Amino acid sequence: MLLTEDILLLATDDASGRKLARYTDLLVAGGLLSDLALAGNVRTPEPGESVRKNRVVAVPDAAWPADSLLAEALTVISRKPNWYLSTLVERLGHKLVDHKAVDAVYERLARAELVSRTPHRVLGLVPTTRWVSVDGRYEATLYEQLDAVFLFGATPDAHVASLAALLTGSGLVASVIDRGRGVDKRAVKRRGKELLKQYWPAQAMERAFQNRDAAAAG
Repeated sequence: MLLTEDILLLATDDASGRKLARYTDLLVAGGLLSDLALAGNVRTPEPGESVRKNRVVAVPDAAWPADSLLAEALTVISRKPNWYLSTLVERLGHKLVDHKAVDAVYERLARAELVSRTPHRVLGLVPTTRWVSVDGRYEATLYEQLDAVFLFGATPDAHVASLAALLTGSGLVASVIDRGRGVDKRAVKRRGKELLKQYWPAQAMERAFQNRDAAAAG
């Protein structure tokens, strides 16, 4: 499973299918960028390069992603020499080449038989779609891995650490780890911030969240 799929699964309420993140599109975009960074397809500039900091560039000699969704995302990124980090998150969240990112990831989760498409009406009027959990076993393994890091001090691998960083940058980490168990949320957030500092894609996503918040506030 991609990080992108994991983060959207965790950010969707199992029973109602309600999206839990303020900006699900930016969350998924952060996941895509994280997946590409872990695969070595994108990077930030090294000191001394002509590209300014706070930019992301495609790695031209890296193997092209075999995964079709990551290939779409990298196609978008490769259209420009470099991108400002939060701008790229906004762009990937809006539309890839052929798909809207959030819709595409939900469809993949449905094909994996982890969620099911459920018609819903907002305020009983506006038709929309929610994605309700149909098999929680895979998600339970994600919770176990995150619990090991946040509650028992385990050292995460890159996938789990990136997942924790995305949860932190989107403001979801305390609720995802707590799950009604009364954990020390301040300690969870503190550990999450430590991991967030290590993963620039999650930092870029966090900045995109902040920018959108600021725009909404006027």
